[in-house]
Amino acid sequence: MGSISTTSYPKSESVAPARSLPSQQRSDLKAGDIIKFPDLVKSIPFPIRLNPYTRRVSAESDAFIIEYAHFSEKQLKKFIGLNAGLLCGMCYAECGPEELRVCSDFMSFLFNLDDWSDEFDTTGTEGLEEAVMETLYHPDTYESSSVAARTAKSWWTRMLKTVGPNCRQRFVQTLGLYFKAIMQQAADRASKSVPELEAYISLRRNTSGCKTGFALIEYAAGIDLPNEVVEHPVVQGLLDATNDCVSWANDILSYNREQSRGDSHNLVPVIMQTLGLDRQAAVDYAGDLCNKTVERFLAGKAQLPSWGPEVDAAVQQYVQGLEDWIIANAEWSFMTERYFGKDGPKIRKTLQVPLLPVVGFD
Repeated sequence: MGSISTTSYPKSESVAPARSLPSQQRSDLKAGDIIKFPDLVKSIPFPIRLNPYTRRVSAESDAFIIEYAHFSEKQLKKFIGLNAGLLCGMCYAECGPEELRVCSDFMSFLFNLDDWSDEFDTTGTEGLEEAVMETLYHPDTYESSSVAARTAKSWWTRMLKTVGPNCRQRFVQTLGLYFKAIMQQAADRASKSVPELEAYISLRRNTSGCKTGFALIEYAAGIDLPNEVVEHPVVQGLLDATNDCVSWANDILSYNREQSRGDSHNLVPVIMQTLGLDRQAAVDYAGDLCNKTVERFLAGKAQLPSWGPEVDAAVQQYVQGLEDWIIANAEWSFMTERYFGKDGPKIRKTLQVPLLPVVGFD
């Protein structure tokens, strides 16, 4: 079978030089203006599924992270409003409580890494990477007093009890790619530069952390796909389409918050710069790209080859997990307080928000 066509957007593994966002493209950013969001749910044909252990496991996972992280009052409020356990309950709908707990612990951990890396320069991010990756490579011997390393050691040692060798390798490799990508993101932030669209798409697939979340689909389902299956062009196309759908939806819905902090690692300002569009036109263009990822996914699913009955059954579980990720992220984005505080349900209906003033990172 051939690979999925991705001609609907630029694609390349090369990284083009980043450029500063021209001042005239920011001149239209006036606090109080309205941002109108595209409906990112309507094009998704997959039903929401929820793991029956979600409520209990989510509470246990939250307590675990809170115990390890020693949050300030402000950080604690932000973490509770995140509701990462709900996202995991929808993404990993069929696994048992032990597997769901590992997934929930990791997801909360990843969101904290994302927030921590937003505040770090490249040196700080390198230190974070070393602590976490050394824990994964040497769980029995590596010791670190850092919160990130101690938290990672807890969920990693539990995961190692049942994870398959191929899945384990994919999990570690993709988390390493995540760290490399957020270091590039930190460098771009320090230089106040914005990558070209083609380069951003490639980078965003790693800064999203989705690749590691997709490895957890195998762990949660108790399967361990052969490398030649996951590396097949059609399966890679499904992974890219899912990653883009999740990442770009997050970019669109988090744009308001991120532009208020002066953060340009987001699809919207990248489109503004690369294509010369104003803010609302860029949001609309990003929404069109995002909705088309579902078409790419469905086309790829129809092209899946056969690897024999046993492997095909595992692949179907994996594809089901990707479908769960697509719809879960779209719906959860309005359930979490991460993007819209407590206004998510209202914004889910109106699909618009007033533009926030630029205040910088807090």
